[in-house]
Amino acid sequence: MPAVRPPEPLHGELARLLPLLPVLDAVGQTRHVTAAAELLGVPQPTVSRALARAAAVVGAELVRKEGRGIRLTPAAEQLLPSVRTALTELQRGLDALHERQHEARGVVRLSFQMTFGESAVPVFVSGFRAHHPNVRFELIQGSRQSCLDALGEGRVDLAIVSPRPGPTREVDSATLHVQPVRLAVPAGHRLAGRPSVRLAEVAGEPFVALERGFGMRSILDRLGRDAGFTPDIAFSGQDSRTLLGLVSAGLGVALVPPSTAGHGAVYGSTRHGSGLGWAELALADPGAYREIGLVWPRIVGEPPQVRMFREHVLALDADTLADAFGR
Repeated sequence: MPAVRPPEPLHGELARLLPLLPVLDAVGQTRHVTAAAELLGVPQPTVSRALARAAAVVGAELVRKEGRGIRLTPAAEQLLPSVRTALTELQRGLDALHERQHEARGVVRLSFQMTFGESAVPVFVSGFRAHHPNVRFELIQGSRQSCLDALGEGRVDLAIVSPRPGPTREVDSATLHVQPVRLAVPAGHRLAGRPSVRLAEVAGEPFVALERGFGMRSILDRLGRDAGFTPDIAFSGQDSRTLLGLVSAGLGVALVPPSTAGHGAVYGSTRHGSGLGWAELALADPGAYREIGLVWPRIVGEPPQVRMFREHVLALDADTLADAFGR
């Protein structure tokens, strides 16, 4: 049997540079030392020292101070595409290894608004676990703001919220579904038989609404401003089903995500002459929709099970997402 030759040692310059590649990549993405430190989850001095070590290794200045920030030198601009390529290829190799060996395991921590817990989240989780049964999920429900707070504080890996926040230096996001919102009125309401209405037609009536911090409340406030009035909030709460119960009892009208039967349908019980129930009416107001988005932090070293779940959700087709969230 021929002798197995040991691998040749890495060139000294390359060996010293390899541990610094994530720092160089983060600085290249953010063009800012503080932002790179936040992206990596390390103190700012750690990034500054790593940049100094990298400059010493390659024998060229990589950043220069410019005002309160930095500017990348031509040497850094030449080096950084190769750094990104190296890290990308290594990640692809690790991903292929994990997928081939079915090694997706660990925990995915997901926060989501309460209205997404009945159908959308079960669709996403069950579809993913069909291929990766060793992944566990920790699920947190709450208002839009509490979901985003949990993400910002590092208590969850991903959040599903509406309205979708735009990308920032700290987080990225993608639209999953754009869903019309409806006006829920009591079954015996003067508008109950209409196919569509404008929000201004109920300007003088009491509203039942979710508390501030919930996505539907921010949409109601926005549509009210656009219609030229401030909704009179008679009751506020944290659960959409409770609000619909109040609408059914004739205590107000509400802005709601769509139920399954379609606009104009009457929901609830109207037996024994009780008159309880509500109708959901399409809104003709421009902007009467909510954009549902997936949000995740911009970090280096995202756990593979989190990345794979995120990619699973983002790869779902439009019809599946519409069925999951409600059309």
